[in-house]
Amino acid sequence: MTFETRFTWEKLVLELKLLRNEDFGAMVPLCIGINSILWPKESVETCFRHIQFLGYEVLKACENQNEAERWETLRKLIFENKSFHITSNRTQEIFDKDLLIKNVLDDRRGHPLPVVFLILHLAQVLDLPLALIQARHHFLLKWVRSGKTIYLDLYNEGRALTDQELIQVLNRSASNLEVWSAKQLMIQYLELLRGAFETSQNLPQLHVIYDLLLQIDDTNTAILGQRALLRQKLGFVKEAMSDLKRYFSFVERTHAPTELQQAWLELEAAPPPPSRTATDVLH
Repeated sequence: MTFETRFTWEKLVLELKLLRNEDFGAMVPLCIGINSILWPKESVETCFRHIQFLGYEVLKACENQNEAERWETLRKLIFENKSFHITSNRTQEIFDKDLLIKNVLDDRRGHPLPVVFLILHLAQVLDLPLALIQARHHFLLKWVRSGKTIYLDLYNEGRALTDQELIQVLNRSASNLEVWSAKQLMIQYLELLRGAFETSQNLPQLHVIYDLLLQIDDTNTAILGQRALLRQKLGFVKEAMSDLKRYFSFVERTHAPTELQQAWLELEAAPPPPSRTATDVLH
């Protein structure tokens, strides 16, 4: 995915659908696109320039360096020269400002995942093959070079773990060494935004996140049901009914959560909704 200073809903959805498993360099541009769609009046031009400048800066600093030296230069750039800080990964302490790429770049602090996306993007600029492994409650980057695998600890400013330290982390978190695909990472990112907007009751932005999750997986019945309830709350009766009809094509009505059964009865009994103009909330 290439950088754009202006994003449309259609372009963002297309890029999400075309996301390949190892396309880790696409994560930051996608985050900028999501930021733009969530807050369309907020310019993302500064994000574009910031990322571009970081890329030029690290590329220049890495001239004539070998692979190990390039990683150390990138690590120092992020955690020492630019002083990026990692915020809490505890669910109840995650806010949208810690996730949205514009805030993360401006404040130089954020949730581990967008910081990982930034590192993966710059690593691709430097031709460093990094990926994030599936470690629960921990963020470890996997780096395979010269036939050797090295694991880098984001919570320790990207420094390499010894074999003993790696075993301790994996045992403590009951994790494995498989890597996340780019699509899986994007779903995690959207799920984090979903949780943040649900906590803050930012309903229009929450609706956008539901839409994006369903664009990636239109059979996600849990999200489909939640979007139906949200649409009912927002007064989108026709669209809420449409979601519930689709939901009940996957799930027997008697087996559905009580709140969805109740919403169906209420929507069926509701008078026809008045006609309305298009809204930015619905895509």
